[in-house]
Amino acid sequence: MSEGDPFEDLDPAQLIEDAAASEQTGDKAGAAKLYNAAGNVYMSLAGYEEALANFEKALALYKDIKDTVGVSDATYNLGVAQINLEKWEEAAKTCELAIQLFEKNSNEEGMADALYGMALAKVGLKAFDEAMEYFKRAQRAYKASGNEQGVVSTIMDIGNAYADNEDWVNAEKTFKKALAMYRELDDKAGIGDALSLLGEIAEMSENQKRAVEYFVEAAQCYLDAEIFDIAREVVERAEQKMWDVPKATRRRLRQTIDKIIDALPEEPEEPDEDLGDEDFDEDLLDLVGTDEDTSDKPDDDESA
Repeated sequence: MSEGDPFEDLDPAQLIEDAAASEQTGDKAGAAKLYNAAGNVYMSLAGYEEALANFEKALALYKDIKDTVGVSDATYNLGVAQINLEKWEEAAKTCELAIQLFEKNSNEEGMADALYGMALAKVGLKAFDEAMEYFKRAQRAYKASGNEQGVVSTIMDIGNAYADNEDWVNAEKTFKKALAMYRELDDKAGIGDALSLLGEIAEMSENQKRAVEYFVEAAQCYLDAEIFDIAREVVERAEQKMWDVPKATRRRLRQTIDKIIDALPEEPEEPDEDLGDEDFDEDLLDLVGTDEDTSDKPDDDESA
């Protein structure tokens, strides 16, 4: 998805309505832009089916008006939606087309994104060697365009590909490389992601002391990045393992864990599912709503 999209905070339903209105008035360029924006908003909300539908509409309109830049952008966005829907073969074909379109338009950043998307599609297709080749091409393209975040994101997914193949040695090396880059960028969320994955590898390797250390530092990074739900999950995971580590490690980390837990906002209360309409007992209506025969009923405190 494009960064800095002026529509990203808007209601996608309103964007679609405006797009349809623009299309009716003959403003196909404006309609295509609005459909594409609606797709981007749905992507951010994990509404991948809705995103896919809107990117398809945008693409058709861009093709109709022969907007080559719009066609390449919408094609890439469509490929990303297909990846998230795990439509791997379709995604690979779409990303391949996006690569060709971006190359034709001399859009290096777009080409890097499309190469990255192709790598993810190849991972989904279990074509490991091909995926690695596309990851490396994407990494070189991001580096050439000065996109450090793109470079490190590619490295992280190379590590994930190794992990999917249960090549833990190379996965660990790759995540450590990504961690070093995230530290240079001072990207707290990225640092947290890399540390969490390293913690999982340490845990599988029965190095519980190192796993706890990774998880605690990851939780602190997520807290600093205000990603509270993941911070809570990771710090709880660390706390569950405290009795598996040496006493000195417990003493060293206990205070940090307590500070993280204290700093986390309270979890919102979830509605009681047992009180849904489908579970409502209509016989209870006989006990309320009248003033008759209430003298023998117990007080609320007594009936609790």
